[in-house]
Amino acid sequence: MNSIQQLYFQAILKQQELEKIKQEEQVQRQNQEISKQQLLLSFVSQPGLHAGDKQSWPLIDIQNRITQFYQQLVLRRETVIIRNQIEYHLPYFLNVLGNLIIHGLDSIKCEGNYIGILKSQFLNQPMGITMSNSLFKTLSLLLRSSLVQFDKDQIQDRRCVNMKYLYQFLLFRDDFCDIFYNSLFQYQISSHKQVSQQLSFYQLHQLVIKKSEDVWCTFIYKLLSQQQQQLTTDQFFVQFNHYTLLLNNFFKKPNLIFNVVENTVKQTAQFHNDAIFQEYLLIMGSFKATTQDFLKQATSIFFDENSSAIDLSEFIIKTKKIQNQLNSSILYILPMLLQLENQMIDMVQVNGKQEADPVKNSSNYYLKMIERLKNKCVYNGEENCNCKKCQCIRRNRNSANESQRKKREALEKIGPLQDAFEELRKKVRVVQNENENLRQLLINVFQHPQVSKLASTFIEPLTKIISDADSEFASYEC
Repeated sequence: MNSIQQLYFQAILKQQELEKIKQEEQVQRQNQEISKQQLLLSFVSQPGLHAGDKQSWPLIDIQNRITQFYQQLVLRRETVIIRNQIEYHLPYFLNVLGNLIIHGLDSIKCEGNYIGILKSQFLNQPMGITMSNSLFKTLSLLLRSSLVQFDKDQIQDRRCVNMKYLYQFLLFRDDFCDIFYNSLFQYQISSHKQVSQQLSFYQLHQLVIKKSEDVWCTFIYKLLSQQQQQLTTDQFFVQFNHYTLLLNNFFKKPNLIFNVVENTVKQTAQFHNDAIFQEYLLIMGSFKATTQDFLKQATSIFFDENSSAIDLSEFIIKTKKIQNQLNSSILYILPMLLQLENQMIDMVQVNGKQEADPVKNSSNYYLKMIERLKNKCVYNGEENCNCKKCQCIRRNRNSANESQRKKREALEKIGPLQDAFEELRKKVRVVQNENENLRQLLINVFQHPQVSKLASTFIEPLTKIISDADSEFASYEC
């Protein structure tokens, strides 16, 4: 066996050892995941720890009862009349959600004083209110169905008017409420180790106020990774395309901002919200201008040759890098829209009862711009979209490319003629220079005193020769 064969077999053995190590590591990770799942199952399956057990952790049972109460109202299409019992200043949508939950607590007939204690906690610390998945979906459905109103006695309160825009709020929409919940929920374990998914008011509040950019980065990471520990390349491609389609459908259909603009156009403007309209147009325009090229460039930044998965800390760093290098904030568009709609609702609440002087209404401009952008496809003519807009863009691009191709071919064909023409122009310039020199020389000669005296003896014959030559040339042309 020669040295080359020995090296070859050594490489094979080394590769086999590496594969064996990888398999052992994979088995170890799988065993860890299985043990975690078994531990969670043991927590849930322990006797006396079910949702209906009030002594172990009654919050789940109470949330389920509130959910059932509101589900029955939705089925019967009954309107819920609530009173504002929360004194703390909250974003309007959280204020309504909190009052709905407290109204649900008031409707529960339960022995013991735990309901009263829980209600007191919610009123004193509304940021501590949490919602289960079923409760949040039911409340969202209730609001989407326009079945919530404040008590007439509280209509004078500015926090209790203009519910119609809240019904269209992004958080409560059927196509987005699951996305927000699945990206924001956290696991909570009771004192008896009962596991539950809960969405807190604090998380929603942090998302709309955005004290730090990391809040939005974390939200987008959980959205793309589906609450996994790492985000892989394939998962990023799939979830980003799904995210793009959702936003594209959002901008195509009527939404809260668009309806506010439209209503402002129809009525005399009572308040100025140009800043919000402008921000919405910037967000919409930024999204519509983003193509699949962004996805390719972002993927190359997120995932290099050495790693096909990243964790949250890497995602935050690289997202900021993408935002700076590509000058694009498409990853933040969903929380940006949520924040903008929240600002719009709060502005409507503040200005809804104020009598303002008539001002110049600029909303018609925004309405036209929004309509124009709505008709623009986000794929901008790329091959993976067959809508009429993209087909038209592709035809125009192909026509322009064909025109450029013909122009290049024509230039290539006339290239030799162009070179010959340039050579001829150079010769003409040389002859013109020589003639100019000769003319100047003759002028200088005739200006001499002795030559000027003799000029009459040869100028007339020279003139006759020139005239004869001109007549011969003219007869030749005829």
